[in-house]
Amino acid sequence: MALLSKLPRGLASQVRDLLVKQGIGAADARILGRAYVKQVDVAIARWDRGPELILSTKAMSSSFGKNLSNRFEEAYGDAGNLRARYPLAAVGFAFVQRGSIVRDEPAAFARTMDMMRKLRDRGDGNGYTTTALILVDWEDADPVGTVRFVQDLVPDDIGVAQFMATVIESILEATPVDEHVRVRELYENRSLPLDEADRPLDEG
Repeated sequence: MALLSKLPRGLASQVRDLLVKQGIGAADARILGRAYVKQVDVAIARWDRGPELILSTKAMSSSFGKNLSNRFEEAYGDAGNLRARYPLAAVGFAFVQRGSIVRDEPAAFARTMDMMRKLRDRGDGNGYTTTALILVDWEDADPVGTVRFVQDLVPDDIGVAQFMATVIESILEATPVDEHVRVRELYENRSLPLDEADRPLDEG
């Protein structure tokens, strides 16, 4: 948080502990969209920039073919609700499915991949900035409950790597070069003659 970064270390620690204890801050990400308030899983926002990153996730571990259409409708509606109010924010959707879908319901897996692509904005302001399919699997008889990723079954264009790259690039493209200076330097592997820390938060 910007406030904590400006406080002396001891005071910042006390304030951080109090915020966590009171459940303030990162505990609840409720975002007002165009039509309704949406509970999202990850949000990055600041008072002078507003929401810059809004991520939602859904999970499905069984009955894939039966429930896929409902997930598609929900996700598309949420995208329109959020993008309509925050057209410059990076709005992403990550869908976690059990890897058993590949062998048990291959038709539903094909529909899932198609759905992840169709949920994206095609230039008309509707849809998500980016989407990702995350496949995980486990053995029901495993007493430890070990979960493993099976991302090799997911095409690159709907994989996690492109998802993260698109989110970062979208945020950087939507802000001036003197915002997120350190992120730009790390992501673009270059040095910038700018110091974001010297720019007051209340600069108009």
